[in-house]
Amino acid sequence: MQEPLRSEQKEAILRSTGTVVDEAIAFLQGMIRIPTVNPPGEGYPACARYIGEQLHRLGYSVEYINLTPAELAELAPYGAGLPRTNVVGRLPGSHASPVLHFNGHMDVVPVGPGWSTNPFGGEIRNGRIFGRGASDMKGGIAAQVYAIEAIRRAGLHLQGTVEQSGVVDEESTGNRNAGTGLLVERGYITRNHTDYVVITEPLNADNICLGHRGAIWGEITTFGRQSHGSTPERGVNAIELMADFIAEATHELKPDLQQRLNSQPVIPPSANAASLSFNTITGGTNVNSVADRCSVTFDRRLVMGEDLETARRELRDLLERQARTQPGFCYEYAERYATRPTWVSHATPLVQAFSAAVQEVVGHAPGYVCSPGTDDQRFVVQNAGIEQCIVYGPGEITQTHVIDESLAIDDLLTSIKVMAMAAATLLGVE
Repeated sequence: MQEPLRSEQKEAILRSTGTVVDEAIAFLQGMIRIPTVNPPGEGYPACARYIGEQLHRLGYSVEYINLTPAELAELAPYGAGLPRTNVVGRLPGSHASPVLHFNGHMDVVPVGPGWSTNPFGGEIRNGRIFGRGASDMKGGIAAQVYAIEAIRRAGLHLQGTVEQSGVVDEESTGNRNAGTGLLVERGYITRNHTDYVVITEPLNADNICLGHRGAIWGEITTFGRQSHGSTPERGVNAIELMADFIAEATHELKPDLQQRLNSQPVIPPSANAASLSFNTITGGTNVNSVADRCSVTFDRRLVMGEDLETARRELRDLLERQARTQPGFCYEYAERYATRPTWVSHATPLVQAFSAAVQEVVGHAPGYVCSPGTDDQRFVVQNAGIEQCIVYGPGEITQTHVIDESLAIDDLLTSIKVMAMAAATLLGVE
C-alpha cells in the first residue's frame, strides 16, 4: 500500500465523485438496456462491446476474450451454443505495479411476470434505477469504472495500474466457467501479476464481504418399474420412492443443518445456517402409467467449517439407508457444481484500505460479512491463489433476483466514493 492520502487529495476525490455520478447512471442504464439473460446467455457480445467502447473512450487499452468452440461446449453446457465474450480494460499508471483488478459480471437472471416497469428500461423513479441487473450487478460495473474516473478528474494521476473486467456466466456458476474462471485459467488474473481484486457484487455499500458459503448443486434420480396405473402393485413407483427420500431428508437431515451456524455474519442473517433445498422435480410419463423414473435437483449450502466430502456423505448415507431398508429403491447421484466455503483475512492492505474508505465516506466502520451464495471470488482465491480479494459494491442483496430490481442512486454514489478513496490509497496518486 502506498502513502496515506493527504486531506486535500481526499477532498478533491470526494468532490469529483459528484461530477461523474450522472455519467455512471447513464452508463448503467445503457447496460440494463442490453438484455444479457442467463440462461441461456443472450446479448453477451453486445454488452461486452458497450463496456469496452466506454473503457476505450476513457483511455483504457481494451481486449475482448472469446471462447473457442471446444471451450464453449465444455464451459457453457447450458448456453445453447450462444457466444461468450468477456472484456478487459487496462489503464497503466506511472508504475507497472501494484495492479488493482476490478471485476463484475454482465449476465443477469431471467425476468418473471409482475414488473411495474420495463425490466430492461433503466427507469429512474424515487431516487432508484430500475431494471434487471441494476443491483446484480451492472451497477457494480458502473461504480468500478467511474470510481477510477473520479480520481482522474480530481486532477490526480495513479501510480499503480488499474484493470477492469466485465465477464459472463457468473449466474450459471460451474466448477469452471466461461467468465472469471476463464480469465484465471488464461492468466489474466494471476498471483504473479495481480496484487488486488475487487468483485463489485451487492452486499450493501457499508459492508465488505470477505467470503461466501460453500455449495453443492446436484441431481438425484430414483428408478422404478413401469406398470399400468390400474395395477400399481405390479410396478415400482419412482415418484413415491423419491417422496419417501425427500421426507426422510427433511425430517432427519434438515433440522441438523439448521443448527450449524456460520462463524462469520451472513447477509441476510436468515441465511446464517447450513441448508438443503429440493428445487425442481420431474417424473413419470403419463397419468395412467406408474412412473419408472423421477429426478430432483438439490441445493446444499455449507457454512464455514463444513467440508464438501462430509456434506456429500450425509446425502449418500441417507440414500444408501433407503436402498437397504426400502424394497425396490434404486438411485443415481450426480453433481453439477461444488465449491467449499471461502474466507479471506481482514488484516490485509486491501481490506484495510476499503475499511478506512468506508469509515471516511459513511461515518462508521464497515461490517465484515459473508455472502449467502457463492460468487466468482472462489476462482480468484481458490484457483489463482490470490488472498487479497474482496467483494464490495453498490446495492442491497435483497434486491437480487427479484421483481422490480432496483439500485438506489445514493448507494451508487457511496460505492463510487469508497472505491475511489480505496483505489487511490492502494495504488498511490501524484
